[in-house]
Amino acid sequence: MNCWKIKKLQAQNFRNLKNSIFDFSPGINCILGQNGNGKTNLLEAVFLITNKKSFRKNTDYAQMINIEGESPEIILQSVFESEEGLLPYSLRMSDALEERFFNNKPEKSKTPSTSVFINPFDSYNFHTSSTFRRQWVDSHISLGDKEYRQVLTRFQKAMKFRNSVLGFGGKNASMQLRAIDEQVSEYSAFITQRRFEFLTALNQFITPTFKAIFSEEHTLQLDLDSLFVHWDQKRIFDFYRHQENADIKAEVTQVGVHRDDFIFSFDGLNAFEFCSLGQQKMAFLSLIFAYIELFRYKFTSYPIVLIDDVSGELDSQRWKNLIQYLETKNFQVLITTANEIFGKELEKIPASKKFYMEHGTLKHHG
Repeated sequence: MNCWKIKKLQAQNFRNLKNSIFDFSPGINCILGQNGNGKTNLLEAVFLITNKKSFRKNTDYAQMINIEGESPEIILQSVFESEEGLLPYSLRMSDALEERFFNNKPEKSKTPSTSVFINPFDSYNFHTSSTFRRQWVDSHISLGDKEYRQVLTRFQKAMKFRNSVLGFGGKNASMQLRAIDEQVSEYSAFITQRRFEFLTALNQFITPTFKAIFSEEHTLQLDLDSLFVHWDQKRIFDFYRHQENADIKAEVTQVGVHRDDFIFSFDGLNAFEFCSLGQQKMAFLSLIFAYIELFRYKFTSYPIVLIDDVSGELDSQRWKNLIQYLETKNFQVLITTANEIFGKELEKIPASKKFYMEHGTLKHHG
């Protein structure tokens, strides 16, 4: 297994990170420090350079640039390491341009590695928002499936046009809808099938991952709640033809993959309705680490795991279980905390690297 792990990172003019070199361990990196000192910004820089976007919603260059910087551009320089050796990778971003260099050569699409970000607040959003669940599933399929990402983008554009036709109406609406529904039905069949296949594969890992982390026996499963499961393009097209008058009256597309949902079950019951908040958080963490195991299974390498202060979301025994689980794995972890007790537990991890973040500067201390 050839896993590219980030060895060094230098950030210039990125949020409050100082122009210093961050030197990481290939295993667990514990990043300690009080809130507001740049711990999450460091995780964002790693995510940006590996995933080509921020994990923060609606964030662009204007939000990421340090306005007190010496030049009007963001520069992230990194070195990745694997059994094959060292590989330099850099990003230069300004208001008008974004350039990436892979092994000192211009590169538009490829990155050395991928990263997964674990946010302590995402469990609540996942269990309470169907929109968040769709976005979560779509983004995690897209990490390893370029075709899915492209088709999803085409579908979203087609659906936007369909809804504009429905909203505007007019005597040519039916003819326009028939034309666009050819595309919508094609994309819908593809997206639904890929979502179904993804969940089928993911579900093989969720229950054993929950047991591995929390040492408890429960059955977990994430299922697709969609009318279009196992439907082909023609059947979906015929459905939209039949649905046309109702959609024209509503002035919006009422049914489709853009409104599909996902049901997360815990021992056969809906996790949102029947689980405690603690169980929901445990289930969500298990879902993410199950995805990480699926990623390794499909691509023979682990993503970099970025964990932003989950200590406040778990009781002491459960985050001790999480630490023990991380110790057994071969993936690279950057985990932050402002919790002194949790920080002391992290410092006990053998062969881990400990840092203290203060005013945008990362200081190695163990």
